[in-house]
Amino acid sequence: MRINSSKVRALAASVFTAGTLIALSAPPASAAPTVTFRILSATDMGWSNVMVIIDGHVAGTGSWAGDPGDQGSSTGDTIIAHDSATDGYGIEVTLDGTRVATTRGHNAPYTDRASGNLKEDSKHTMRVCAVKGSYAGCTTIYNLKA
Repeated sequence: MRINSSKVRALAASVFTAGTLIALSAPPASAAPTVTFRILSATDMGWSNVMVIIDGHVAGTGSWAGDPGDQGSSTGDTIIAHDSATDGYGIEVTLDGTRVATTRGHNAPYTDRASGNLKEDSKHTMRVCAVKGSYAGCTTIYNLKA
């Protein structure tokens, strides 16, 4: 049996090309981060300072400052997102699902605040998240009191 060398080369080139296309189109392997949270301080109606830990390293904090002078906040009741790590993740704090303080899109270290007076003794909710692209690793919802 005689082997046609031009057919062998053509077949080899096809296999090589197909393998290269598969290798180039394969998505990069990446594991979701391990995100944990540690409560640093609490108010009478919930949590006021939450540490964000990504893959065992402190990434930042999410905070609630119910008084204008508390934690260096601006005027009014304030949520504070602080990113302390250059890991590509941001920190987002959401109050009542609408007011947002975020470090998304900024280089660490970076702090963002969202302020506004709330009715005294009113109840609210806060959530702290580590964010990157469409990924969000979040706490449970914490109850707060203004």
